[in-house]
Amino acid sequence: MVDAQNEHINASVSDTVYCARHRNVETSLSCASCGTPICPKCMVVTPVGMKCPDCGTNKGGILFQVRPERLVMAGITAVLAGIGAGLISSFGFFLIFFFAATYGYFVGNMILRASGMKRGIKLEIAAGVGMVLGGIGYKLLSFGGSCYGLVCPWFWIVLGVTTACAVSKIRYL
Repeated sequence: MVDAQNEHINASVSDTVYCARHRNVETSLSCASCGTPICPKCMVVTPVGMKCPDCGTNKGGILFQVRPERLVMAGITAVLAGIGAGLISSFGFFLIFFFAATYGYFVGNMILRASGMKRGIKLEIAAGVGMVLGGIGYKLLSFGGSCYGLVCPWFWIVLGVTTACAVSKIRYL
């Protein structure tokens, strides 16, 4: 009986697994995708389990590959949304704060739909730049509202809040 326990202890000592990236760290974790041994220092938490940095930060996946025509459609949607943000900035003070975040969330959803529900830094940049350019274009061409030109602080607040909400909707859906 004692010999069986000693064999079990010796077998578990010889079966010690070390992290693939940190060779001196013992671990019992492995990547949910590729099975590579990982330690808590290098693991990436994903909805389907712990993954190694290579599998867990796969930005080259199909979700992040936006076709050029979809990127253009998302950019056009963002420019039109920026024009809408400029229009919202001409409303009263309380309406601005009530609608800005809600509008930004809605715009982020529309940009996602225009891109085919894709993600990635290219789409985030297209959304942010498109909204800012649309908002500035609207403000330069409009002559109404409570303040004129690009010096209106409400315009920049609304444009910033809506753009931030739209980009965060794209990034963190």
